Amino acid sequence: MIYRTHGNLTRCIAIAAAAFGFALLLGAQTPSTTGTPSTPAQEWKTYTYPEDGFSASYPSAPQFQKRDVPTEKGSFELRSYLTELEPVALFVGVCDYGSATAGRDPDDVLKGAEDGALKNSNSHLVSDKKITLGVYHGLTFEAESDTAHFSARIYFVGSTLYQSLVVYPIGKPYDSTARFLDSFQLIAKVAK
Repeated sequence: MIYRTHGNLTRCIAIAAAAFGFALLLGAQTPSTTGTPSTPAQEWKTYTYPEDGFSASYPSAPQFQKRDVPTEKGSFELRSYLTELEPVALFVGVCDYGSATAGRDPDDVLKGAEDGALKNSNSHLVSDKKITLGVYHGLTFEAESDTAHFSARIYFVGSTLYQSLVVYPIGKPYDSTARFLDSFQLIAKVAK
């Protein structure tokens, strides 16, 4: 699957939008429910992934998946950590672009990732804001498709794009969205 946006670099960066594709499927399969989804009486735990240089708290152990995504700049490995709490999904995606982003403005890279995510998920932007994580540039944004709401934070660290994402049905906010997104932290990266 090739993700396309404007320009060669943003074609590469838009790989992170794969999470949005999953989220659309989740939204299409969401049963009609009432009330606000929240985390059942599960104990949140911090999971650390030194090989990918981050930690995040989840209410249950995330499922790990990796896949190669071909682009015009070559194939890149997307590593994802996903927990599904019907009808909510909590996701962290990690993709190292190596030299494909060398010399690029971090804010341009992040905006390209956001644009690619919106296009590939067929959603529209609700709001966005520049943020930082330590010294690293980031972007937080809210978006919606016909069925799902996306709360995302993306960070550009060296040549690696980190994406944390919460997806829930339109009109049914997830009570622990901020808890999950705030839990994402960079840690010392260990060679694989």
